[in-house]
Order: sequence, then structure tokens, then C-alpha cells
Amino acid sequence: MSFNLGATSRHENFDQNGLQSAGQVVFGVLRHNNFTSYQDIQFTRERNILGVYGSTSIDYNNFIYATLSARNDWTSNFSQENRSLFYPSASLSFIPTQAFDGLRSDGGLNYLKLRAGYGTSAGFSAGYPTFNGLNTDTNAYDANANGGGILITNSTSSLLANPDIKPERVDELEFGAEASFLKRRVNLDVSYYTRDTRDLIVSQPIAPSTGYTSTTTNIGKIEGNGIEASMNVDIFESETNGFAWNAGVNFTKNDTEVTELVEGTDQIVFAGFTNLGNAAQVGQPLGVMVGGAVQRVDQNNPALVGNAIVDGVGDYIELTQDENGLVPIIGDPNPDFVMSYNSTMSFKNFSLNVLVTHQSGGDVYSSTIKTLLGRGLTTDTENRLGTYILPGVNVDDETGAITTNTTNINNSDYYFSNVAFGPDELGVYDASVIRLQEVSVGYSFPSKMLEKTPFGSFSITVSGNNLWFDAYNVPEGTNFDPNVAGLGVGNGRGFDYLNGPSSRRYGFSVKATF
Repeated sequence: MSFNLGATSRHENFDQNGLQSAGQVVFGVLRHNNFTSYQDIQFTRERNILGVYGSTSIDYNNFIYATLSARNDWTSNFSQENRSLFYPSASLSFIPTQAFDGLRSDGGLNYLKLRAGYGTSAGFSAGYPTFNGLNTDTNAYDANANGGGILITNSTSSLLANPDIKPERVDELEFGAEASFLKRRVNLDVSYYTRDTRDLIVSQPIAPSTGYTSTTTNIGKIEGNGIEASMNVDIFESETNGFAWNAGVNFTKNDTEVTELVEGTDQIVFAGFTNLGNAAQVGQPLGVMVGGAVQRVDQNNPALVGNAIVDGVGDYIELTQDENGLVPIIGDPNPDFVMSYNSTMSFKNFSLNVLVTHQSGGDVYSSTIKTLLGRGLTTDTENRLGTYILPGVNVDDETGAITTNTTNINNSDYYFSNVAFGPDELGVYDASVIRLQEVSVGYSFPSKMLEKTPFGSFSITVSGNNLWFDAYNVPEGTNFDPNVAGLGVGNGRGFDYLNGPSSRRYGFSVKATF
């Protein structure tokens, strides 16, 4: 048995100082005195975090292990009543093959471990989410002054303060097993977990008409569960630098559902734009994509419910609010599952490693695909003389009669007016992709070759990353890679706003010891 008690105190101070200049006079002279205007850069942010923690570990006879731990943190940038959070953890593992010798055999089960764990973690927002800031500019340019002039201006921050912001807490319960078979040539690791996130901290975009552009807020509760599994097999084992081959596969599946939101809130768009972004909505996975949807026949017509509605000229009609006044859901960026396949071969001093990944499902809103199709810049639009009838129905405004759409539109109207600049839903595609993630070839020089050198070991490796991919559910001629982050760093996912194409990288490395 062992015990551990402690405390931490951390002070964070971010201080940015600089000068930005515009209006270069002499090309290529990157000196501030070669620019016609200057602007100071000044940003400061501080935070104190205090924590106390304790843990104890118990080991009985090398086959039962238990750990209990707890921690409490306080942060300086939250309100007095919300700045503290307590979060405990516990784990228990049992090794039957250690407790019962009869379970083990060379040609059968070599090792078995059963485990269960309950863990919690906390998160605190950086910056000053509970206070409205004041921005001072001593060098603001006023074009309306006589001949232009410099003013001193004060303005409120674009971030709306939220004095009720709370720290976020994640609770996870996990059950798992590890096993080895056939002289440890086959190894398995399987886990099932449930994860509840309370008061997840997000940056929520808000309408600029409020005087602000965003606020920091909490999402009530998110419930999730998932499976993680891996298997590694030594297909061939090396004997004195002979041929060896190890192959492995990993599988991950994770599902989430928003079960609670802040009282009085039905939908929080926390990334992107208020009318096109990722949202939290009760009963839906976290991060569903919302935007302009294709208007469809409602529940009042059970026989035709869900059919897309086409207007009098043959184009789809856009719906910007659903029956509850919310931005419609147009997709889900969360994949159904993710798998990876790894193969490592070696022979004498050579080695070859190949990694293939596969994402199944998940949606992406792609401005790149929309633009290529709408502008006719892909082989998918080569049938320039063809006509199209959009699948859907027409609804008579006076009588409400519903008839099957039979209106022909040309290639330009189909791709330009609908796919490219129609409802946002038409720009959502399945982001499933198979990828040759990495290939590397290495060579380690034998020790005899290094006897008269200062090296203890010397190896070289040539590698390539993202060498090939197939996003098999997007228009083939676009060659689009859905592995993009159009909303930058943060919680946003599944949006491409004409981002640069993904890169294929090659590398060469040398490793040596002396």
C-alpha cells in the first residue's frame, strides 16, 4: 500500500507585445520604418490555479490492484461561487492468470487481465469569461476627419461576459480486458466506456446585432459511450535476424447525445456561424451540423412526408428554420467508426512499416466541392447539354395540392443554382475515407560495420505520409480530401471553406548513438 498527498499552485501569465506595420514603401525591406503606418500589439492574460490532491494504491499478491484518488481545483478567473471543482477517481484490476496457475498454458491463454475504472477530470476556461473587457486604441485612424486623422478610441470587447460560467467536468466509467495467446503471439485489448460531460465550456457565436459576436457558455450534459478494441499478431517471429511480420488492427466507435441544455435554450451553435455551424441540441449527437435545409413535406401529409419541395422554376426551396424555430440539422460530422491497420515487416537489418486508416461515415460541408461543381471545374459536370429533374414534389400555394415535380432545368441551374448556391444541405457529403497514412523503410547498420566508427548505432529511415486516399462517397472528379479543419482550432468539425488541399509529405531521418 502506498499513499500520495500534494498540492499545486500555478500562475499563468501571457503577455504579447509587438508592432504591426502597413503600407510598404520600398519592396522587400522588412523594417518598420519602411511602412507608412504603425499599430501597437498588446495583449495580456493572467490566471491562478490552486489544487490539492491525494491518492492511495493497493496491491495484493500481484494479482489484485486498486487505486483511489481525488482532487480539488480552484481558479481565479471564475466567479466566487463557481471557481471550485472536486473530482475523484477509482480503478480496480484483477489478473486471473496470476491468481490461478492452471489457467495458463503455452499453446493457449498466456495472460488475462480484467479491469474497471471510474475517472473524472475538470476543465476551466482561459481568459476572462465573466467580465466584459474594454479595448483602448490610441492610434485609431479616422478617414472622415479633414485629410484623415488619428483618434483615441475606447470600445467594449466583442465577447459578452457570462458571470454564471461553470467549470466543466467529465465522468467516465470503463470496463476492459487484456489477453495474450499462443506464447504471446496474439494480443487483444478491448474496452467499453460510458462518458458523461457536464457543463462543457464552448464559445457560442451570437448575432452581431447584440453588440457582441460571441460568449463563453456551458452545455448542460452530454452522454456518450464507445468501444475501443485492438489486436496484434506476430504472424512470423524472427530468429537471428530472419523474417518477422507483425500486423495489428485498431477499432474505435464513439456515440454522444446531448441530454440537457441551459434552461430556456433549445439549441446552442458553438462553432462556425449562427446560421451554419456545429450545434448542441437535446436528443442529438454533440456537434451536429445546422444550416439551410431543403424544405420538405411535413407531417400533415403522411403519405408524402419527407419529400423535397421544388418551386415553380424547378429549384429546391430553402428552409432556414424548422417547426420549432431552430436552425435545421443538415448533417452529423461524427464518424460511425474509425479503424487503422498496421503492418511491420523486418528482415535482417531492413524494416518496412505500413499504416492504413479507414473512417466510415461522418459528414462534411464542402465549399470546395460546391464551387468545383457550380463552376463546372470538375469532370463530374462534363455533360453540359443534359437536363435534370430534381427529385421532389410541387405544392400548389392556393390549394395545397401536391404533385410530382416534372420541371426540367439545365446543367447550369442544377449545379450552380442548387448544388453550389442552393440550400446548405446540398453541400453536405459523406466523409468516409480510406487512407494510406504512412509508409516507412528503414535500415540499421550492423554493429560490425560500426566497430571502427564513433557510433554505437546508426540507422536511416525514408518515410511518406498521406500517400494515397479515396474519399469514396464524394464526387470522384473533385479528388476532395475530407480531412480538413475549416473552422480552425476548437470544437468545430466537418466544415470546409475552400481550405487548401491536404499535403503529401516525405521525410528522411538519421538516428545515431555515440
